[in-house]
Parts: sequence; structure tokens; C-alpha cells
Amino acid sequence: MKILLVSVGHYHDEPGGAQKIVLDEAVALRRRGNEVWVLAHGDSLQPEYEQKDEINILRYSTGRVAHLNPARWFAHQKAATAVLARNLTKVDAIHGHIQLAYYAATQYYGDAVHSSFTVHSPAKLEMAIAWSNSSILRRLAAPVGLQMINHIEKECLRRSHVVTALSQYTIDCIGRIHGREYADKVRLIPGWVDTSRFVPVEDREHIKVILGWPTDLPILFTLRRLVPRMGLDRLLDACHRLLQEGHKFHLIIGGNGPLRGRLEEHTKTHGLSNAVTFMGRVADRELPLAYAACDTFVLPTTELECFGLIALEALSSGRSVLATPVGAIPEIIRKIDSSWLARSAETEDIAELLRQYLTGMLPAHTPSQLHEDIYRDYDSERVLDKFVDLISGNLA
Repeated sequence: MKILLVSVGHYHDEPGGAQKIVLDEAVALRRRGNEVWVLAHGDSLQPEYEQKDEINILRYSTGRVAHLNPARWFAHQKAATAVLARNLTKVDAIHGHIQLAYYAATQYYGDAVHSSFTVHSPAKLEMAIAWSNSSILRRLAAPVGLQMINHIEKECLRRSHVVTALSQYTIDCIGRIHGREYADKVRLIPGWVDTSRFVPVEDREHIKVILGWPTDLPILFTLRRLVPRMGLDRLLDACHRLLQEGHKFHLIIGGNGPLRGRLEEHTKTHGLSNAVTFMGRVADRELPLAYAACDTFVLPTTELECFGLIALEALSSGRSVLATPVGAIPEIIRKIDSSWLARSAETEDIAELLRQYLTGMLPAHTPSQLHEDIYRDYDSERVLDKFVDLISGNLA
């Protein structure tokens, strides 16, 4: 079969959770003998077509179109369609992971092609959060933009033969936004983790030395895109309170994003510079080491966490995950230990959860047991097989 996957970006260009899911899916489909193409928005300086590891990569560019301009939506569709017309005139199946380009692909290929769509995060909720933290002009234009993207997402759901979501939380959001009939159409296929790559290590102190981390303090590690909804400002405030109380620890923040400068300034003004390290982007080869070496992983999200791949990676590495009860996070954490969830995403409740951890009040689980728990429910080979069957039309 010739299968087109439509992604928010290529993992090689822009690493992220959704992009990693698409990459894993592409590799799995290729191993089954399919001809796999992946379409995503890209930089105009990058090649429109290239091949990596027998996966055909297509990029389309919209040029500079302002977020406030309604033509932006049509620019995505026009540019995506043009790239498909030049490079891929026929496919047997389409699987979309992002609304605008997938909508363009379904229009271009027509209803006869088997089409499936995965909702990673409802577009209306995602954009509402993004625009609420934007300029006043963008906030004023948000109602029109939200109505437009919501309509496109609904059309994506309607046109698809199969719809999946990574969490029950996401399915419930779809029901509230688009109606129960659309939610009932969605199949729950959770995200997955490579449990052979993310494993506990015996000599964690040695790994800390390799990473340049302190070995004489508990290490709190988080990995986030540095944007408002990830709750990193609240995590820093919680850490400030704990340091004032005399608790000893070191917080390591992995990832980049538009808030990095502001967050670094926040650490300076609150006297946290000696207790917090910003790693920036964590290289793929270092990621399993970072999870395995930390004493606990912290997930302080304040809004719209529709799955939580990083929680799986940390747990598979044998580390506890201390998290806020936001979105789909509880669906993962409650299977392991509900006491690892804060009462809320407010600063004082994040601080209390960390306080309980640092004083030894939270239940401990052996690294091997945590790894086994994740292997049982989220191992990539098991979940990915079911996912690929479903989207390729082989599963009734």
C-alpha cells in the first residue's frame, strides 16, 4: 500500500511528542512493506522532497502569512495540495495528525481513499490557549479564527473512516465541542513508549556524573516546551518556597521555547540560580539517561495535557512522576499511584507534593516494577501494531 501520513512537523526538523508518534508509525508501516510518505509544514529553505531511512518526506511552505489573516488557513491547504500534486498524485490511504493539511489531502484524493485521523489535541482548545497568551489584536481576532479551525476539525472527523485519540480525556473534549455522535466515532488507542530504550539503570550516580548533574542532592527533572501552559513558572515558585523552608534539591529543566528568557530571569530574581539548571534541548542519545538518572520526574502542566508521552518515558525508566491532575495525566498516573498527583495545578499544591516527596512521605515503587507496569500497558510493539492495523484499514 502507498500510505500518506500528515504531520504537524517532521521529527528530524522539529522534535516533539506528536512528531515522534508519526515517525514511529511511519517506521512500523515501512517494516510491513508499505510505501510511506509523510507530509508536514516546513521551512522554504528545506528541500520539498527527500528520503530518510526509506521514508519519503514532503514539506510544504506557506510563506509569511500573519496569524490574524484568515488567508493563513487557506495558504496551508493551497500549499499542501500543490506539493501533493507535484509529488504524490495517488495513494491508498491517508492518516492525518494535523487538521489543515489533512483536510487538504482528503479534498485532493477524494472519498474513495481510506482516510483516518488522530486527534492529538482539540484544535479549538489548543488555539484558544495559544491566542490567550498573544497580543491584543490576536485575542480580538480569536473568536473568528477559533470558529474557522473548529469547523475544519469537524470536517476532518466527518470525512474520516477511522478516528482515534490518545486518551479518554481527548474523546470527552471532542464530545463537548463537536457533539456526542463525533465522540462515539473515536477509538481510544493510547500513546506508546519504546520500553527497550527507556530502562532503569543500576549506577544512577555514574550517569549523573556523565550528564554533569549534582550527585549530592535529589534531582528533580522536567522536560517541557517552554510555553505558558506547561506550568514551569508555578514549578519555580514552588521550588522557591521549598528552598526557603530549607529543603535541599536541584531542579533540571529540559527543553526550549519562547518563555526561556523569562523563566531564566525568574530564577535569578527569586534566588534560584544555584538550584535550577536549564538544559535546553535534550539530545536523543541523552534523553534515556536523563530520565534514568533523575530522582523523580515532575510534570507541572496547568492546561490541556491530552496524553503525556514524557510520563511514560520517565516511568519506563523506573522513575516516579509527580504531576498535576490536568487533562489526561491522571489516566496514566492513577494506574501507578494516585498519591503522585497534586491536589491541583496551583503553586501551593505543587509545592506540597514536592514537599511530601522530599521528606519521604510518598510511596516508593521499585524501578523494575514501574518499568513492568509501563511495558504491560504501553509498550510500543504492542500498541503500535494495533494502531497501524486500525489506520491502514486492516482492522474491522
